[in-house]
Amino acid sequence: MLSENIRLKWQDFWKEKKRNHRELKPASLIPEWDKTSLFTVAWMQQLVPYLSWKLHPDWKRLYNIQKCIRTPDIDEIGDERHLTMFEMMWNWSLGDYFKKESLTWSVEFLTKVCSIPLEKIGATIFAGNEKLWLNEDVEARKILNELWIPNERIRVMKENWRWPAGEIWPCWPDCEFYVDRGEEFWPSDWMMDDNDRYTEIWNNVFMQFYKQKDWNFTKLSNQNVDTWMWLERLTMILQKTPTIFETDLFVPIIEVIEKNIWIKYPWKDLFYYNIKNINQSEINKKIKFFQTNSNQSNNILLKRFRIIVDHLRGSLFLIADGVLPSNEWRWYVLRRLIRRACYNLYLLNKKVDYKKIVEEIANVVEKKYWDFRTNLKNYNILVEIILNEINKFYKTIQKWLKLISEEIEKANNNSDKKISGEILFKLYDTYWFPIELSKEIAETYWLKIDENWFKKLMQKAKEKSRNATKNMFKRWIDWAKYLDWIPPTKFIWYEQLELENPKILKYFDVEWHKVYVFDKTPFYAEWWWQTADKWKFILDDWTVLKIKDVKKIWWVYLHFVE
Repeated sequence: MLSENIRLKWQDFWKEKKRNHRELKPASLIPEWDKTSLFTVAWMQQLVPYLSWKLHPDWKRLYNIQKCIRTPDIDEIGDERHLTMFEMMWNWSLGDYFKKESLTWSVEFLTKVCSIPLEKIGATIFAGNEKLWLNEDVEARKILNELWIPNERIRVMKENWRWPAGEIWPCWPDCEFYVDRGEEFWPSDWMMDDNDRYTEIWNNVFMQFYKQKDWNFTKLSNQNVDTWMWLERLTMILQKTPTIFETDLFVPIIEVIEKNIWIKYPWKDLFYYNIKNINQSEINKKIKFFQTNSNQSNNILLKRFRIIVDHLRGSLFLIADGVLPSNEWRWYVLRRLIRRACYNLYLLNKKVDYKKIVEEIANVVEKKYWDFRTNLKNYNILVEIILNEINKFYKTIQKWLKLISEEIEKANNNSDKKISGEILFKLYDTYWFPIELSKEIAETYWLKIDENWFKKLMQKAKEKSRNATKNMFKRWIDWAKYLDWIPPTKFIWYEQLELENPKILKYFDVEWHKVYVFDKTPFYAEWWWQTADKWKFILDDWTVLKIKDVKKIWWVYLHFVE
């Protein structure tokens, strides 16, 4: 079953008259309702007001498929089922149906719509917590038994309790469904540890309680249901692929990479998936061999391909929702994704045509998602932004490789096997090389990094920058003198990334800085935690203006040049 058909069957299932759910429009990856969150990690973020008392304007039975970004998973990318950007299939009941309907419909969708054999389905339930006077969820167990899921395929777990984010917050038990993928993936038992064989696929959350400051739990006035299922994992199971990356969601992207770097993805050598009836110590030996092998073994190839596929795909969706690469907050996540993908492409083929590969991947992704509520239509602009970031990074790789090679050699000769914080900061500050990528590469050589010293240097740099900014902008009346009669700058990034024939409205020196004001600009200005774009203008006389900072005063963009 193709991923497109899975989406359609999900929609049809919940819209049927007996379930009568209404669709919620997918939200942006930038949570407009919560300025403190990096990204949309769950639809429940914006439904919190409706979980206790507020009536939802649409309906009390809702469903959708939502794009999500989860940054803690970045370091896990390369394994069988973790992704940076993924799609969650959701359905909710806001004070309407509860456990029986939720669990019944979940089993019905998996068995009747997806044709997964009932004997392949297991579940976990909340084990209870004696210290908090919370009992085992016997109600969920009873319903599962009535649905012909026996106790031997039900596991009780204390972890099946969703804790609140604050002192006072809704909290709840949950029931997780697992699918047995077969003995070739693991020994034959129902441990359900979310491993290669027993894959967690669907989570039914039962919002029953409200946690008070004194750790008393009271029942919510509305008994709510919040369930979610990973589209990518369900696709993997239904298409019977070893991992999510061999599904139709990712194969077209992998084929683009293969074609452009002249290296095959090791389709037939997913090394431990074909191991059958082998004990755990032998599996560990085989995995350890691939982890310690320094050449591009199949395991390394798998990881590099998956990082590139995941990071470039996720970057396209982030940029489409308004994120730009920079060195702060959510913008830094995008920069890290693009540069990590670029570095892994470079390791696979040092002469890769980045422009061609990014354009083709963007085209493939846009075609794959064109009819499913996405905003990838202007993918030419998305490509330009990614290529602009890759070009900046690629120019630093050669310098970085020389510098890091010297430091790796020094660290290998030191007793502590550690790369200094000064070098890490230089890589970050001078070459814009993410600290996480330096750490990842150091670990491949069994080295450590002096992260504490790096953080101290970062803090000093931020304080120095803040003080300089305060001194420059403390006298607002000075700016009135410089900007009198200057019209607002037209910001053109949404239309184009390159500016032809810029008109200089004003040029002046202030506080030992050279400042240019143009009639229009593609450069983002510094704003709150968003750092400014840093690139260059080339004037008609071939004068190169290197932009080191951009600030916005009264809607006039000030370009500080070297």
